[in-house]
Amino acid sequence: MKVEVINSAKELEKLSPFHVECLLWGTKEIPATYGYIGFVPGDGFYIKMVCEEKEPLRAYENDLDPVYRDSAMEAFFMFESEKERSGLATYLNFEANANGALLAAYGKDRTYRTCFTKEELKGFACEAQILEDRWTISFRIGIDILERIYGPLHLQAGSTFTCNFYKISEAKEIEHYASYSPIKTTIPSFHLPEFFAMAEIVKRQGQN
Repeated sequence: MKVEVINSAKELEKLSPFHVECLLWGTKEIPATYGYIGFVPGDGFYIKMVCEEKEPLRAYENDLDPVYRDSAMEAFFMFESEKERSGLATYLNFEANANGALLAAYGKDRTYRTCFTKEELKGFACEAQILEDRWTISFRIGIDILERIYGPLHLQAGSTFTCNFYKISEAKEIEHYASYSPIKTTIPSFHLPEFFAMAEIVKRQGQN
């Protein structure tokens, strides 16, 4: 995956989209799901995800609610840390429903995760929009929060990290699972950094 350098979030939808279309664990189909990610130097990453789904399930209303039980889109990231040179590495999960309720945490595995504080959650500026035939989520991951977790990252064109993006609902009537990068296990779990895709920050054509 190439993550292009942009000047602001307003340029996101000018980028080439990524598609969440690897169906997992018996899922036969999902609503078309795709997204955009860009990097603003000195600021952070901007992400927008789109699901062509009418009337999405959205029972949960508060940050840190289990939104994966609704219809949700998710983004997971892992950066190489100067603090972590061996063993399990820390990764971040961002999960949101069509109400804009954000479940966000970090840690080294699925079980023992640290939820972000209310103030940190505000900093992600997660917003949802429901349109006639689709819904969207957008949010920002600031370099400041990343470096609080990882230490200095020196993010710039040429930097790499790993990530994956998901569409999910654990509600029995619409249960489904899909990913951007394939997950080759029989037991359902998105918390598998070994299956994250490699991403590289790159300059857009025409940039100096």
